[in-house]
Amino acid sequence: MADLSLEWHSDLEIDSTGDILVVDGDDEVRQRLERRLFTAVHGYVWHKDYGAGLPQKIGSALSLYEIRSIVSSQLALEASVATSPPLELGVAMRNDGLCTISIKYWDARTGVSVSFAITA
Repeated sequence: MADLSLEWHSDLEIDSTGDILVVDGDDEVRQRLERRLFTAVHGYVWHKDYGAGLPQKIGSALSLYEIRSIVSSQLALEASVATSPPLELGVAMRNDGLCTISIKYWDARTGVSVSFAITA
């Protein structure tokens, strides 16, 4: 089912016909997963348990294991992410101090593997 396309730190976009751009499939799921990971803990008044708050953790002394645990537990809450096979996460600190999180999950509906990365 299509949803409004809304990239993190962006605004709604217009498609070639002048309508609001919609997204579905892998892009929709990626946007939803990014939103969950970037939304502040207790950031939604009506859904206090939603969100990992990764941006608020920048500069803290979290270990790569703790980041991996946060991401893994949040993605497990998404119905679009299959529980089997288990998702694959890579968390690494770059030389410039940024953290890269590579995510590979299997779509619960199609069974197809999907990969993307986040750098913060």
